[in-house]
Amino acid sequence: MEENSTLINLIREAKRGEERAYNRLLNMFWLDVYRFQLSKGQTEFEAEDITIKTFARAFDKIDAYDDKYQFKTWLISISNNIFIDTYRKKKTDTISLSKGESEAMKITEEQPT
Repeated sequence: MEENSTLINLIREAKRGEERAYNRLLNMFWLDVYRFQLSKGQTEFEAEDITIKTFARAFDKIDAYDDKYQFKTWLISISNNIFIDTYRKKKTDTISLSKGESEAMKITEEQPT
């Protein structure tokens, strides 16, 4: 129960903008979010990048956190949404070969096959 009241106090302090509280929350939940991203099949670099983005977004939106829910669950939800957004962006960043002449179409073969 003491751990829960400590967490509630840290969240309250973070909502007041206290840097120490942000650092403690980050240290408490970093591995949970990072491991979640690794479980999604991310590389270590991608998992770390999304974990950083997760905490940045969470701390920007800390006032929206509702303490009826577990803080860890809230962070994981944010992290999952960032993962989905990143995956969708990667999916749409592909190059279409139908847009004009591609390098592949310019290849000419000197030797008959």
